[in-house]
Amino acid sequence: MLYQAGKNCKIHVHKSSTRRYARYRTELPLIVKVLGQDGYLRIHGRCFEIAENGLGAVVTSEFRPGEMVSLELAIPKVAELQTLRAVVRHRMGFLHGFEFVGILPEQRAQIRAWCRTLPPG
Repeated sequence: MLYQAGKNCKIHVHKSSTRRYARYRTELPLIVKVLGQDGYLRIHGRCFEIAENGLGAVVTSEFRPGEMVSLELAIPKVAELQTLRAVVRHRMGFLHGFEFVGILPEQRAQIRAWCRTLPPG
């Protein structure tokens, strides 16, 4: 985004500077579970970006914004598999943005601690 701050002064502001939580680059396998007509479907994907409140992933199915899903991922150095409820916030082809819903404080703390070891997104 470009803002005019004065006659001869332009300020470039990246959208990421307005986010509530910093994003971090990663590469993790991910399973998205969604309720279908015949029970739960398990769709494989790759998490490429993570934050305390959500993640970005490439998933081989297209989910609608607003759709509720469960995400399963193994966070390095955390013993148990993490299952997180999430809502699809945006989609562009197979790229999806998921926001965590009802995340437990322990899960948020584990994600926060792991994010600190990652390069910024």
